This record gives sequence, structure tokens and C-alpha cells, in this order.
Amino acid sequence: MKITKNYLNIPIGYQARMKLVEIEANGQKQREFPAQLAEDSVNYWIYINVEEFKGQRITLSCPASRESMDRIYQSDEIAGSDSIYQEKYRPQYHFTVKRGWSNDINGPIYLNGQYHLFWQSFPFGLSWNTGFMYWGHAVSSDLIHWEELPPALRLDTLGSPWSGTAIIDKNNDAGFGKGALLLFYTAYDRVSFKQVQCIAYSLDEGKTFQRFQGNPVIDSNWEMGTTHTRDPKVFWHEPSTHWVMVLFEKNGMSFYNSRDLRNWEKQSHFEGLFECPDMFELSVDGDDNNKKWVLHGGSSEYYVGSFDGREFLPETEKLRYAEGTSSWGDLLYASQSFENMPDDRRVQIAWARVEPKGMPFTQMMLFPTEFLLKTTDRGVVLTANPIHEINQLHQKEYIWKGLSAEEANRKMAEVNEGPLHVRMKFTLDEGNTFRLYYQGNSLIELSSDELLSGENQLEILLDKTIAEIFLNSGERYITRQLPLARHADGLVFESFKYGPKISMLEIYEMKSIWKINNF
Repeated sequence: MKITKNYLNIPIGYQARMKLVEIEANGQKQREFPAQLAEDSVNYWIYINVEEFKGQRITLSCPASRESMDRIYQSDEIAGSDSIYQEKYRPQYHFTVKRGWSNDINGPIYLNGQYHLFWQSFPFGLSWNTGFMYWGHAVSSDLIHWEELPPALRLDTLGSPWSGTAIIDKNNDAGFGKGALLLFYTAYDRVSFKQVQCIAYSLDEGKTFQRFQGNPVIDSNWEMGTTHTRDPKVFWHEPSTHWVMVLFEKNGMSFYNSRDLRNWEKQSHFEGLFECPDMFELSVDGDDNNKKWVLHGGSSEYYVGSFDGREFLPETEKLRYAEGTSSWGDLLYASQSFENMPDDRRVQIAWARVEPKGMPFTQMMLFPTEFLLKTTDRGVVLTANPIHEINQLHQKEYIWKGLSAEEANRKMAEVNEGPLHVRMKFTLDEGNTFRLYYQGNSLIELSSDELLSGENQLEILLDKTIAEIFLNSGERYITRQLPLARHADGLVFESFKYGPKISMLEIYEMKSIWKINNF
């Protein structure tokens, strides 16, 4: 076919066998991807952007019937675009992809007025295929409203681009150009299973990316005796004036140094954390004269310690900053924090391992939170709280003061169903239990010995399929997948067993972050 439109729409069947689709142009294979090409009934449609082939003739090939191939069609609109972002279980203020699968956060960064969010993307179905992952890409001016763009990285000869990080090369240390946006990522070869570290760069503020011809820049598979070498996190360490790469290798995190971002030397290895590292320095209790480093892995496990640019020395036991599980294990996974923030906040965003059934997309991102280091009776811990930009999404507000649990239930019955943001302050007598339900299901249960003896603070984000709960300024961060089977009741306290005394209760109905039919 001759390409004259922006998209190819491809029919998908839940029961269809996964088959390899190839696109050829100018006598060369340009792309290949697996898809459950529908042979009979169509359950949903995926799309691929083919703008780069406009005006050219391409050949589509797949070991499928001609009838199923003939249903693939060109359009300037995504099939089903009239319902995108309005589906029954589509979160309304948490980021989700238009179609397909998303997982690990990759290299979030701020550049010239735009926040860039990257992630592991499999846009061809509802379960990942590690040999065909892309880097998804979206941009935002406010960390709240996101516009999904074409993928930043697709497969190349070294394999599938797995997780990594993004930096701005302000001084042209790598030689690609001053101010270049660099992506460090793991290339995974689905035949040999090798995992090697690579660079891609952009000279147009992230609109397009080119691969470094000298890739890979690190291949440590033989040295480490394993193919499990992945997820580079790269940052500049000012005191030692060199670049640092934290790389998951075998059983922990390895630390590499470089002056030119191309040639790397290993310095040390730290055992005890698993994949997807993030690392950053924060002031303790806001004191710039007392800073500590945080190192965490794929889950919410982390250590607080010191770092000289070469070796990390923990000063705490292994800690966790989030709670909550899904069918995958930890609900929060593979978080990353934004680099080059204009206000020096350490803002992170995480993959939420949530599967809304019957949707043309799966998985989601948790709401961005700001990290702080705080001294508590447990020592110095990492706290997480929703970023203040959430206030932009407030619509109708309900504010009450001085309520018993029974009075709060009567007031909350006035609140409309839908995505909500809740803030409250309360006390609970010793020996009692705080229980809050949402749409007939238990949302949170806290005994008095889990709470402060005086006033406690609670903040709750409620969206389709997800709840995020922050207790006492983020000293506890609890994630919950909301059951799909629920009734019309909203928020309800269990009040007949000495419920909480509520000094302040604020509930906000939330705007959607989505611009409907904006492609």
C-alpha cells in the first residue's frame, strides 16, 4: 500500500495467536512486531504511527489470512478515537497509554519548559513481550496534563531498548552537541539474551533520537558471568567532577565513572537491591548542611547513606517508602525521579501494576509525588507526598470541621461519585480502629497503635481502579488497587465502634487530565 495517512489501524483478537508482522519499504525491513491479529471477531484496535513512510509504498507481511490482513487500514484517526480516555475503567488523573501495555518509568526529565516522561511500552497488545519493547514518550508543561507522542526508541540491530535514564549534556562531554538530550538504555537481544548499555541522543529537544554508532558503551556480561546487566541510571556528581552510572548487575548495583559519557570504568558494587535503580541526594529536614544520598531499586526498597562518587555506604537498614500489593507482587514498581527540575524538587513517578479488565490498555502510572528526607522516631526516612500541582484539578469542593464519624458519613453522602481528592485531620482514642470504606469495599484500616497519639493527617487520591493513601505527611504511603465490583456508596466510616474524631475534612471532585480527541 502507499502510505497517505498518519496511522495504520490493526484489529486485535483476545484469542488470536501472536504472529510477527513486518513492514518493508525501499526493499528493506523497517519494523517488525508481534500482534494478535484478529482472524474473526475484533476485541479492540491497536495503531502504529506511519508518518515517516508518507508518500512511500510499504509491504505488510504476516503469516495470517488475507481476510484478516485486509482489515488493516490507514487513517488520520486512531480506531476508536471517539472513546479514548472515556472508557469505563480509564483513570482520569493518572497517566495511562492510549493503547497497549506500559511498565517501567524511564528517564523522566525537564528540558526547556517541558517535562518528558518515558516508559517501557509494548503498544501491540495487553501483555508485554520483552523482545519487542519500545520507549514510550509523553510531554507535559505542568506534570499533570500529558500528551502522548510517537515512541522515542524502537528496536535496532542490538535489540529491544529496555529501561534506562535521561540526562542533558550541558557541556557537550559526549561530543554529540552542547545541550543534547541523551538517553542511556539497555539493549536486549532476544536471541542471545545479552543485555548491554547504549546511548541515544537528541539535538531537537526530544523530537527525534539517533543511536550512537559506538554502541554498546558497556558490555559486562562476560565479566559478571550473567546476562542480567541492565537499567542504567546516569547523573553528574559535582564534588568529584565526573559522571556516575548506577547499573544493576547480577545481584546488586554497580557504580561506574566517566568523563565523556562514552568510556566507563567500574568503581564498586553494592549488593541487596534488584534492578531499576534510582539515586539522588536530599537535605535532611530541609537542612542543606545535612545531606544524605538515597539509593533504591525496582521496588520501594531503599537505603540512606553517603556517596563519594565511587562507592555507596549505607547508614540505615533496608527501608521501604511504599506499601501495597497486586497480583504481580508490589503494586508500586520501577519508579524514577525527574532530573533537571527547575525548582530542585525531587519528584518521582512510578509504574502501578494494575490491570483494568476489558480495556484496550493495561497498567498505569501513579500520581507524581515529591520525596523528602525526614527525621522520625524510626530514624531518617524517605517520605512521599502528592505534588502541589494536584490542586489544579480541584473542581467542586466540600469542607467541614468538627465532625464525628456518624456526622461525616451524612456529609460524605452529598459527594458525587467520581475521582476524588480527600484530606482530613483526625484523632483516634487508644484501643480503637480507624476504618474507611469506598463503594462498599474496605479502603483503609488503621489501629490506634499505628497512629500518633494526637492529631493525624490523611490524604487520599481516588481514581478509577486505584487509591493512593498518604498518612502523616507521607511517613506511610499505601497503594491499593480498587475492586471493579462495587456499589454506589461513596466514602463511609465504620462509626459504630468508636470511630475517629474529625477536626477537618476536605473532599474535592477532580477534573480529568485528558484532552478528549486530542491527537
